Amino acid sequence: MDRASAPRHGTRLAQSAIRLLYSATAGSLYDRVVVRGAFPLFGGHMPELVIEQGRAAAEDAGAMPVLDMPVGTGVFAAPTALLHNGLVAGVDIAGGMVTQARKTAEDSGAFNLSVVQADAHHLPFADDSFGAVVSSNGLQVIPDAETALRELVRVLAPGKRLYLSVVTLPVGAALSRGSSGRLPVVLSSSAGIVDALIDSGLSVASVKRERLALLAEAVKPVQPNPELGRLAVSPADEP
Repeated sequence: MDRASAPRHGTRLAQSAIRLLYSATAGSLYDRVVVRGAFPLFGGHMPELVIEQGRAAAEDAGAMPVLDMPVGTGVFAAPTALLHNGLVAGVDIAGGMVTQARKTAEDSGAFNLSVVQADAHHLPFADDSFGAVVSSNGLQVIPDAETALRELVRVLAPGKRLYLSVVTLPVGAALSRGSSGRLPVVLSSSAGIVDALIDSGLSVASVKRERLALLAEAVKPVQPNPELGRLAVSPADEP
């Protein structure tokens, strides 16, 4: 294997592991252990704040569809769909999560939530397709998160918002900004995540820390402007 193909091979192996792990836990185990257990423990009011992000996304999208990626079990996407008059598309790489999310949509009456299995690095949607994009507690476990983030920006319509939430252990706060930018998302500081959002072409509107959770909103500019969106994030913003 040559050096150029080694990172791609590593990404594929990580994707396979994630697909198997999340499919195996997609039933009641994931919601019980992660959503109702780990999220409040490590993210405080993160579940309620993610629901609020979904509410804002439904309103911001207008008549356009909303994308939720990764959709997981649909526990957050279903409430968004119930608030939105149009389509909500849920995407996950794990087949077990797709099956569970479809069940969640049916059980909750969110019949406008359509869930598909797809790779975050190659989303099956045209450019500028969505009026809002929600990414809840997923980017930190996706290998090659930079590519996945660029895909989310690609399918987001200009002038519309990405609503992001991640749980991180922000060791990057102790490093220089240049060094922290090379860390995986799960170890990134607030400043590192802001930089990643800006590097993907977004203008950052807000950043909030809730224990180890970070929640951000970022806008896709109608006209790209490198001077927009670089918030000043200090070490005090870290938990």
